[in-house]
Amino acid sequence: MSSFSTSLSGLTAADDALNIISNNLSNLNTTGYKDQTANFSSLFYQSLGESGSGDPIQLGAGATVGSVSTNFTEGNTESTGIATNMALQGNGFFIVQNDGSQEYTRAGNFTTNNSGYLVDTNGNYVMGYPAVNGTISPSQALSPLQISNGQLSPANATTEVDVNMNLDAAAGISATGTLTISAQPSAGDTVTIGGSTYTFVTALTSSPDQVLIGASSAATLANLAGAINAETGNGQAAGTTYSQGTQANTFATVSGTTATTLSLQATAADSTGNSVVTTNSNPASLSFGGTTLTGGVTGDSAGSFSEPVNVFDSLGVSHALSFSFTKEATNQWGYQITIPAADVGSTGAPVVVASGTLQFDSSGNLISPASNVTGITVPNLADGASSLNFSWQLFNPQGTPNVTQAGAASAASSTSQDGYASGTLTSFNVTSNGTIQGAFSNGQTTVLGQVALANFTNPQGLIDTSGNDYLVSVASGAATTGIAGTGGLGTIQGGAVEQSNVDIATEFANLITAERDYQANAKALTTADEVTQAAISLQTS
Repeated sequence: MSSFSTSLSGLTAADDALNIISNNLSNLNTTGYKDQTANFSSLFYQSLGESGSGDPIQLGAGATVGSVSTNFTEGNTESTGIATNMALQGNGFFIVQNDGSQEYTRAGNFTTNNSGYLVDTNGNYVMGYPAVNGTISPSQALSPLQISNGQLSPANATTEVDVNMNLDAAAGISATGTLTISAQPSAGDTVTIGGSTYTFVTALTSSPDQVLIGASSAATLANLAGAINAETGNGQAAGTTYSQGTQANTFATVSGTTATTLSLQATAADSTGNSVVTTNSNPASLSFGGTTLTGGVTGDSAGSFSEPVNVFDSLGVSHALSFSFTKEATNQWGYQITIPAADVGSTGAPVVVASGTLQFDSSGNLISPASNVTGITVPNLADGASSLNFSWQLFNPQGTPNVTQAGAASAASSTSQDGYASGTLTSFNVTSNGTIQGAFSNGQTTVLGQVALANFTNPQGLIDTSGNDYLVSVASGAATTGIAGTGGLGTIQGGAVEQSNVDIATEFANLITAERDYQANAKALTTADEVTQAAISLQTS
């Protein structure tokens, strides 16, 4: 009897539906799983002829599962805090590579393997566009993405230095230097220091600011030091009266002498605001015999200011530059940029790499230099790095000076420079368009790559495979590859996964329906059996 096969087809279809429902429930917590539904269809019909009105008379042969549809709607997003996890929000699929062939998945619970490559739970490589030196080429082919903790951010030599600061307009004018004697002065020779002019004599008289010429250069310098410091004695002939300077405040003090040099350091402005002689400030006032004034300008606490700035060479080695400023005259400051001598394979005092003058107008605005100080070069670095070449950014991009002169304490509000040492990868995150940004120990952030997505004309045509992956088929059409957030593709949330979109309440309702379907077909089958047994009994009686 055909009723047997008809009922059996119904039992088979109901069993298939129960199997699909059971599979949905078993994947209730499977990341990225998409709910499936059995769609029934009737089997072919047997034609028995026509009715009196010409309508066809047909008998159905049962039911079958005509198709299984997949619900590709987005599941809930669950935050995991795991950097390698990604939740796809909207259309599309992640692309993974399995033994050279591509598969597609919504499950973004990725990890990294022992080589640092992003992989899914099946060990397939997550595909995208690796960055080269922090740049992604839009024309490159898909490749596995690698995020290794051993990745390095190379060092970058400093090319620009910014020092945002104010120099105190009310500061006393001050400077320092070294007076070097190459020949004994003659009687009547003079030297001007700190606004005072000292006259060298062979015998002291009652006239002020006299310096006794000693038997040697060292003795003469000692006498000059005494005059500057307003002292008596200091090598003068016995019984003579030492003449002190006439300054209300001694502008300079002597910090030390040798046989041929005398070191000067300013301590306070003099009563008339005169400045201590500095390198190249007034050569005429420095000349006596064969003497010259040489050395750096550092100044005192009132009329000087110094700010350290760490810069980096091509090897990523840090060097502590010192930006020093000394007030030379009203609205005028001298500057020097120095580097420790050892950094350039030398010894002794810091080496001057740049010097010059800052000129301000009466409102405290920088007027000279009128542009950034460029071409500052530090050659012969002891660590073997390339010569350090940088510019001092006196002006910001809008043309406003970074250095001002106002009636406030000299201070730097900020310093910055664009160099850095090499660093190792410490963490990373994935942005909404799939860009993987790495954070390195040197404070730099670099693009490591970008996750690619794919979509299909008919996602229902994809072939399910193990591990929650899909294969392309003729029915699905070829994959269209792109970037998240473009071309109709969804976006990516890093540190999260997409949950299964199975609704347990719906599945329980479907389960009851499938159970009744199965029971009804079973009842039809037992009824057909009873009828058959009755017919057999009639034939044998």
